[in-house]
Order: sequence, then C-alpha cells, then structure tokens
Amino acid sequence: MKKFTLREWAKLLLLGMTSINLGFSSGLVWLGFIFFAAFMVVFFRNDASRNPVYRKSIAYGLIVPFAIWWVLSPQAEYGISPWLVYIPAYYLLSLALLQMRSLGNGGHDVFILFNGVAAMLLSCYQGYGNGAAAVLVALLILVHAYARPRVKWWKHALFLLLLAGFSAISYAGFQYWRHHRSYSAERMANYYEKRNLMGFDPVVKLGSFESNFAGKYNREVVLRVWDTLAPKYMRAAVYEKYVGGIWKLPAHHDRMLYASRYKVDYAVFETRDSVSSADSTRPVWVQSSLDNFGFIFAPYHAVAVAAKNADSVEYFKSNVFKQGETRRGDWFYYMPLPSGPTGPYVMGTYASDTPDSSYLQVFAPLAGFLDTVAMEMGLDTIPEKPAIMKPSRYSDAISSYFLNHFAYSLKVDESKVAAAKLGAKADPLRVFWATRSGYCEYYATLSVLLLRRAGIKARYVTGFARPEVEPGRPYAIFRRNSSHAWVEMRNMGTWATFDPTPPLFVMKVERPSWFDMKFEWVRARAARVFHVLRDGEWRLALNSWQDAVQNILSGAALYVVLGCIALAVIAFRFVRVLRRRRSNAGYAQSVQHWVKGLDSAEKSLARIGLVRHPGETVGAFLRRLECDASVSQKERALFERALDVIRDYEKNRWRR
Repeated sequence: MKKFTLREWAKLLLLGMTSINLGFSSGLVWLGFIFFAAFMVVFFRNDASRNPVYRKSIAYGLIVPFAIWWVLSPQAEYGISPWLVYIPAYYLLSLALLQMRSLGNGGHDVFILFNGVAAMLLSCYQGYGNGAAAVLVALLILVHAYARPRVKWWKHALFLLLLAGFSAISYAGFQYWRHHRSYSAERMANYYEKRNLMGFDPVVKLGSFESNFAGKYNREVVLRVWDTLAPKYMRAAVYEKYVGGIWKLPAHHDRMLYASRYKVDYAVFETRDSVSSADSTRPVWVQSSLDNFGFIFAPYHAVAVAAKNADSVEYFKSNVFKQGETRRGDWFYYMPLPSGPTGPYVMGTYASDTPDSSYLQVFAPLAGFLDTVAMEMGLDTIPEKPAIMKPSRYSDAISSYFLNHFAYSLKVDESKVAAAKLGAKADPLRVFWATRSGYCEYYATLSVLLLRRAGIKARYVTGFARPEVEPGRPYAIFRRNSSHAWVEMRNMGTWATFDPTPPLFVMKVERPSWFDMKFEWVRARAARVFHVLRDGEWRLALNSWQDAVQNILSGAALYVVLGCIALAVIAFRFVRVLRRRRSNAGYAQSVQHWVKGLDSAEKSLARIGLVRHPGETVGAFLRRLECDASVSQKERALFERALDVIRDYEKNRWRR
C-alpha cells in the first residue's frame, strides 16, 4: 500500500470534514457524504502515472448545472438566500475534486487547497457549532502540515494566538461598524428615494407624490403588468378620512383572507370561496421593483390575489389587499372572465363594498372653505333632481372648472401664497385653491371633499394610471411618474372612477428613447424567463418527482439495490483480475516455449556456420537466412527445420 505524507492526510481531512459540514449546513447530508466518499476514492487511487488529464472544459461545463440549481433554488423573501452561499461552496468542492483527480497531470495542489479552504469558509454559513469547530481543527492541522519543517512549537502557538487575536479584533470592529455606522443626510435621502415609492403609506400626506414626479428616478419602471389588457387604473390604497393635509386608511380592515389554495409557491387569497377557478378567471402576473408598503396592487374588479410567503392578507371592503408592511417583488391578481360567473361583484361593484357614513366625512375646519369653493365653482346652482344625475353633474362641473381655471404644477408659487396671506401652517387645500396650481393629489382631495359636502359618497384612491403599452409587447409598464391619485364616487348604485386632474397635463408623457425601450424589453424578458424557471407550473411535476425521490431515498430498498450493485462491481473486478492473472501465466509459458525454440534453432544453425550477428533482430536474421544459398545438401534438412522454428517464432512470439 502506498505511504501518504502528513500533508496528504491533512488535505484529505480538510476536504472530508468540509464536505460533511456543508452537507449538514445546507440540509443535503446525502450530498455531503457523496463528496466525502468521492474524495476518499480519489485519494486512495491516486497514481500520477495513471491520473487522467485535467480538462478545463469540464470545470467550465460544471457552471451550467450549478447555475440551473441556483435558478431552481427556493427564493428568500427576506435577506440573503442561503443557497447563494451553499451552491458556490459545492461548486468549489467539485473543482477541488477535479484537481485532486488529475493531480500530477494538470491538477495542482495549490488549487486543491484554495478551493477547499474557500468551500470550508462557506460551509460554516448558518451551520452547526460542532461542524464549524471540526473544520477549524482540520484547517489548523493543514496549516501545521504545510508549515516549514523543524519549526519550534512556540512559533506555532504564537501564530495561533495572533490569528485568534486578529479574528477577535475584526469581529469586534465589524460589530461596532454595524451599530455605529452613519450616512450623510444627502446620501440617506438618496438611498430612501431610490428604494421607496412615496404616496402609498397607510397614512399619506398631501405632496408625497412630488418626489415621484420631479425626482431623478421619475422615469424608472416600477411595475410590469403581464397582460395585453392592462388596467387603466391600478389601485393600491383607498383612503377614508382626511385631517389637515393627511389621508388615513380605515381604522380596521373588513376581514382576514386565508390561503384557499396554492399556485406553486404563491398562496391564493380569494374574496369568496372558489371564485378564482381556472374556468372563470385569468391570473395576471405583476412585477414590482420598489417598496409597496404591503399593498398588493390590483384593479378594482380583481376577485383574488396570490403572493409568496404569506399565510393571511388584510382585506378592506373597498377591495384593497394588504399584507403587513412586507415588501413584495411580484404577485398575481385574478380577473373574472366575461363568460364566467359574476362572482362577488354585482353591476360593476362588490356586494360587500357598500358605502357608509365614513365616505361623507368632511374635516370640520374646512367646512366653510368648501362652501366658498362650491359657490365659486357654481356647484350650488346645480339642480338636485333627478337625484340619479346629481353625481355626474357635480363631477362634470368640477372637472370643467379645474380645466379652465387651474394649472398643473409640481411646485407651489410662494408669491401667490404670500399674496393670499396664508400662514405657514395653512391647510394644503387652501394653498392649492389660492395658487390655482397643483397636481393630482390636490385635485383628487378637493374633489372628494366637495362631493362629500354635497352629500355624494366619495373616497380618495392612490395607485398608478395610464400604463405604457407598445404594440406587440405582452406586458404594460408603469413608471414612477405614473403614480396617480383619483376619486371613486357613488353613482347609480356603483362606485365610478372620477379623475378630476386635467387630462391635458396627465397625458403629457415623455417618449422613451429607442435604446431605453430595447433595454427595458431585454430586462422584462429576462425577468419573465427567471420567473418561469423559478416559479413556473412545471415545478409541480418537479416537486412530485422530488417527493418520489425523497421517498426512495428514505426507504431500505434503495440501499439494498446499491449494495447489490457494489457487490456486483466488486465481483466483476475480482473475476477480471483472476482472468488477467491466468492469461498472464499462459502467456509467460508461451513466451518461455518460443524462447527455448529460438535458442535451439540458433544452436543448430551455429553448427553449420550460420550465426546471428550482435544487434541483429530475429526478423533480419530470418530474411538473411532465406536468401542464403550456401547451405550444402547434406545440411539442408537441419537448416530447414531451424528455419521453420524461426519463422514460427517471428509469427507467434508477440501474440497474446
């Protein structure tokens, strides 16, 4: 048996302990033991004269299955997915195994150590303390084995002490940085603006949309709705009460929705039991890139939503879905088919979405102001009867007045504020009326309060409006500056959308460049492909297959079969070795026979003066004899017998 050095044993110990620790850390114990067994086999069969050549193409080709593994790995809704650590660790172990397999024939010891140590560090992520201690001991043994010979023991101890001290200082510094880090005000504001979309909080202040419209990220795509019939208005939140420039959600949600079924990893929450069946609804996938404050954006007539990592959803009777303060990267909403059942909504509105007195509330300090505005707009002259026409007449009058007397603006004209003698703490609506300029939040808020003051139930809605739709593109996009506020008012027994913001300004949209459109197309397609790979329906079949594999792995039959295969391989190798030995023995006897025959023939020829020259091959000697005519008739018989023996030797000597 080959004798191994301390370095080789230390290297095997490190790789083996890393494989097992990685298996326990990642939950794939069986895979860790497979790597451990592979390292053991390669280690004991290592022979530089017979090791295969190291192929870089194999190392590069391994990236493909590991990349597919990463795509199929479970997604982490919060924080970093542990598979971002474990999958590269398994890839590094694979590289170390390839290098070790070809050691001395393209494989190098330094790359084995590098990949092994890197995999060891990654294997400690979210691992067990015992496993981390074991791989640390293996690393220290490796360091000792690769140290220069005849180094004093106290130098090793000093090295360990310095290493421990450096690690402790680094860890303490990292913890201090975590708890005491700070950013400049400008950097913090920029960070928040880039990652948050304003105007969709549970409590929203008038003016919140300004950063969405005028900020440097206003052209950023924040929603992709994968539907050729994308809604004109994508609702986020419906607010109930206005107090001094602030809109508030209803104090309590109507009820909690719980998952009725699952669409792969998405829990489906229905507004009514079995309303989202495949024959009556169509799912629409929505992709978001920013914080939506827990709101699951959907059109008014959506009958269900589906989200990942959620066991319940708050449902408001205005058909608003909210799940805590969770940030969501994507979700589904379900729209009823025209040919399907009517579902929970009747005549364009939800049966549960009945108006109450909360939609007539008016901020008391503004009552006189609203009466003055209504008189100036001429709302007091609108006839009250027939009552069925009252809401549409009021909304038409308000829209007409805004269009003719107001200007769309993202900034407040301070000179007009000063001329109106408004204080710094004046209500934003008073400033809006005095300056005759503002944007959607102000138009919608003042319209809601005017309608309520007239006895028409109305509510304030925020979300996105007027998506960008390109011919041939299977999805619509909402940019950050598409965020919008509008009104829903009670009209003819239903909730009707009323958008008081002048359309002349709403439709003023900058056309994106050709490059931006193509780049957006590439990003959207890539997101769609990864969504299908990660969350597609085909995973149901894969999950069934995984369950079947898990059942097989947990049963005894698999290990019996593997044991039989192992015994069969051992028996085959044993029989093959016996046959080879027998063949070699027969071949040795054959060689001995022909060597004796050649020696006897050469002695016979030497008696008649025919001798093989030094360095002359048997073949050359045979050709010379065949051309020799000097042999007498008396010696011809002896010559022919010897010549036949040499011919047979040359013909059969090298045959096995």
